[in-house]
Amino acid sequence: MLATAAHAQSGVTIFGTLDLNVTHAKAGGASVTSMSSGGNLIPSRLGFRGTEDLGGGLAASFWLEAQLLPDSGALEGSALFHRRSTVSLSSTAWGEVRLGRDYAPTFWNVSQFAPFGTVGVGGSANIIEGWPFGTGGARTFVRSANSLGYLLPRNLGGVYGQAMVAAAEGADGARYTGARLGYASGPVDVAVAYGETPAKGQTNKVANIGGSYNFGMVKLMGYWLDQRAQGTKHSNWLLGATVPTGDVGTVRLSVAEAKARGAAVAGDGARQIAVGYVHALSKRTALYTAYSRITNRGSAVFMTSEAPEATPGGNASGLQFGISHSF
Repeated sequence: MLATAAHAQSGVTIFGTLDLNVTHAKAGGASVTSMSSGGNLIPSRLGFRGTEDLGGGLAASFWLEAQLLPDSGALEGSALFHRRSTVSLSSTAWGEVRLGRDYAPTFWNVSQFAPFGTVGVGGSANIIEGWPFGTGGARTFVRSANSLGYLLPRNLGGVYGQAMVAAAEGADGARYTGARLGYASGPVDVAVAYGETPAKGQTNKVANIGGSYNFGMVKLMGYWLDQRAQGTKHSNWLLGATVPTGDVGTVRLSVAEAKARGAAVAGDGARQIAVGYVHALSKRTALYTAYSRITNRGSAVFMTSEAPEATPGGNASGLQFGISHSF
């Protein structure tokens, strides 16, 4: 006999973003102008989420999110909901247990504490080695599949955090163990994260720390990242700021540095300088522009999004104009 439903279902929410821009990118002596749908403010996406109140502060939730390519109308990736696919059980007192494909704890600091996030010509990901997978054969820098995660409750006086373990299920470089711990109160937000992934007979390690402080007239932010695999070390730092201009505009600025150490990569590195502006037409719609320049050293071949193949030690740049609409 089926039990009578005693608690209300909050329903299913359909959400997403359509972000399109025209990008002119250069690398070495080549250039290309294209319509980019990878996003500059927020990646284009379509998602479904819902929560059921189970009573007593307990709730069950799901989240399905797919990557869109609105310039062609296609979906990106071989898996439909490869951005996120989770089901969870949460308690206001004890936190949340989450299963499925989700962001790794070590991803958040390089996105949250960068003015451009990780996308677009100014994104911090442009000069992170191995993005979006990681170094040394790892495949877990941004997301992990087959994961079991725990998130702290939201009533700890500003303390937040999460831990995750992910099973490899036969795929080398897919096993992950990591955690993140942070504190946010008033104008201050700071967090530290660490993760490990076995791959190719070694353990790949990722550590980062990031933070921001909002002065009102300007919000300063930055992070430091360290990735280590056998015989190599890749480090990154970023300093940035967002500056409100009136009620509808925001200027974004960042400078970032990448450096490699190890016998095979000694002297490799890059610097990225980026500037941009966002003009909000409403709470959901914005116009934006961004420009960045990457200077490579040694045999590094970092480039901006949408750029043609770079030459070792050469320069790369990108200029974008776009519109982003969330629903």
